[in-house]
Amino acid sequence: MSKKHKKTAIVLGGTNPHIELIKQLQLRGYYTILLDYLDNPVAKPYADLHIQESTMDPEGVLEAAKQYHADVVITACVDQANITACYVAEKLGLTKPYSYETAKRITNKAEMKKAMIEHGIPTTKYIYIDHDQNVNMFKLTYPVMVKPADSYGTSGVKKANSIRELEEHLAFAKKVSRSGRAVVEEFFQGIEISAYIIVKNRRAHIIMISERLSVTEGEGQVIKCYATVTPPLISDVAKKKIEEAANGIVEAFDLDNTPLHVQALVQGDEIDIIEFAARVAGGISYQTIKQNTGMDMITAAIDSYLEKEIILTNHSPLKYYAVNLIYGQNGIYNHIEGMDNLLNHGIVDDIHYYRNKGSKITQDRANDCRIAAFITSGDSREELHDKAVKSFKSLTVVGEDGRDLTRRDLILR
Repeated sequence: MSKKHKKTAIVLGGTNPHIELIKQLQLRGYYTILLDYLDNPVAKPYADLHIQESTMDPEGVLEAAKQYHADVVITACVDQANITACYVAEKLGLTKPYSYETAKRITNKAEMKKAMIEHGIPTTKYIYIDHDQNVNMFKLTYPVMVKPADSYGTSGVKKANSIRELEEHLAFAKKVSRSGRAVVEEFFQGIEISAYIIVKNRRAHIIMISERLSVTEGEGQVIKCYATVTPPLISDVAKKKIEEAANGIVEAFDLDNTPLHVQALVQGDEIDIIEFAARVAGGISYQTIKQNTGMDMITAAIDSYLEKEIILTNHSPLKYYAVNLIYGQNGIYNHIEGMDNLLNHGIVDDIHYYRNKGSKITQDRANDCRIAAFITSGDSREELHDKAVKSFKSLTVVGEDGRDLTRRDLILR
């Protein structure tokens, strides 16, 4: 590879959405180097080069960026890698979506909650647990949600129904947290939604909203999202409040020209902002957003990192869409059977795989047992449900020993 002919992009994290990120960077003339600590991440075959390096090691990524004369260091949907990318960009004078300091603030759940309360953004009350602080000193009404102060997505997030569970989950959350701290917040009952937003001219433009369906299960109270549905069953008043809250976030963190992912709970016309991230949402939401509204969130992420103006191309959602997650039971994953038939008959629009052959499936975290996700579309939620039922009757997650490992209980209802 000659610098005379190509620019170099270092992509942090080999997740599924980064396959599309890599493809689009290559179309823009970039030589793509994927950094991921795994030896065989799903995005590896698409990159020009894979380096086995942790995206959470800023100095290691900085050295790689220097060695390969990176023109941009980028991630689309990984919180902690986003901090690293902004850190390296500042050190090398590269373009970035916002400052390293802003990246740190946005990914710190305690800082996030504090800023929301200070700016009048609707969110539940919380306490910030520092290292060996005794949780018994706080008056809490159960259930409560326990979260690492600084972790990716729902990693380490658990629901506690008693002081015993709280102490157990706190120990785990502190272990997952890079700073050894955790956030405990009141539980708000409602419909969970994800709002996919573009911030332009310092205003939040809602592109699409999806309803997120999850369960909490097992002794570890692991939260597993099994489907997202667009559009959600929420009122126009609630939608307006979500938009107002998003603009409050933009002001609180001085954001502009960036994707923004906001998660909230909705009960009637009332909302509670759970958390947010100034990035593209994880999973394959970028695909349903593009299919349903015309807005390409991966393109927006690249433009944001290159400090180019994001172009809004969205229109009102056209159809009902569902992203259906496939989970597996404990074992060693081999392959999925029956998916080609579902695709050929138009029951399933597309499928994306999270696991490679030979990977171990455990129930410790949602990511550890999530196999793949498939997209369905239709003219009603009922049609989406029917397609989900047909799909799970036809597909099989096959283990290395030939066993059926499919979780058929986690299905769109």
